[in-house]
Amino acid sequence: MTMFSTLLSVLPLLTAAPASASTMLGLSTPPLHFVMAADMTGSSKNPAFGYAKQVKLLSQSLLLNQVHSGDTVTLLRVCSGVQTIADFTFQSKNGARLSKSDILRYTGALTEPCTTHGSAITASLALARAAVNRTAAVGSVAVFFTDGAVEDDPARARLSRAFSGLLSEPGTRLVFLAGLSPEKGVGGNSIRDTFVGALGQSSRDPRVLMAGAYDLNNVYPAFADAVKKARK
Repeated sequence: MTMFSTLLSVLPLLTAAPASASTMLGLSTPPLHFVMAADMTGSSKNPAFGYAKQVKLLSQSLLLNQVHSGDTVTLLRVCSGVQTIADFTFQSKNGARLSKSDILRYTGALTEPCTTHGSAITASLALARAAVNRTAAVGSVAVFFTDGAVEDDPARARLSRAFSGLLSEPGTRLVFLAGLSPEKGVGGNSIRDTFVGALGQSSRDPRVLMAGAYDLNNVYPAFADAVKKARK
C-alpha cells in the first residue's frame, strides 16, 4: 500500500463524517476559529514527498470534517509573502457542511505552487496570531502545513518570538505543525529537527502537535480528537 492510499483510507476525500446527535437535533457546538497556512515552498516541489498532494488532501478533510456552522476560517498561502485566500465565518442550517465546490475552490488556491523565491513562514505565524486575536472570544486552532525549511525566510531570526506569540494568545487552543521534512538540512540535521529547535521552548507546549511528512496519516486522528476537546 502506498503512502497516498494509506492517507486516503484514513482521510476520505470529500466524504463527510456522520453528523453528531447534537447536530441532528439542531444543537450548536462552541465555535472555533481555524487558521490554516500552507507553505508551498521547499519540499512542496519535491515529487518524492508528494507534499502538495498531501496538503490538498488534508486541507480538504479539515474543511469538510472539522469546520462547523459558526466557525471562522482563515486560509493563508505562504510563498515569499503571505496571501490570504479566504477569511470568513461559515453559516449553515441543520448541520450542513461546506459545499464540495467551495472546498475544492479554496484548497486549489491554497495549494497553488509558488513561483517566487523565498519563504515567509515567520510572517505567516504573525498573521495567524493577528487572526486569532481578532476572534479572542472563541477558541482557535492553527494549522501549518510546512516542510520546516526556513533558510530562505529573511525574518527567521524572529521565528521563536513569532511562535511563542501565537501561543500566548488566550484563544489559542491547538497548533498543528504538519508535513515536517526528514531531509538533511544545514549542519547535517534534519529540516524537522532544525525547525523545531528554532521554535525554542514553545515547541514543547502541550498545545503543540507535530507530524512529519511521512506520518500525517498516523497523527491526523490525534489532531481530530484534539479539535473536539478544543470545542469544549
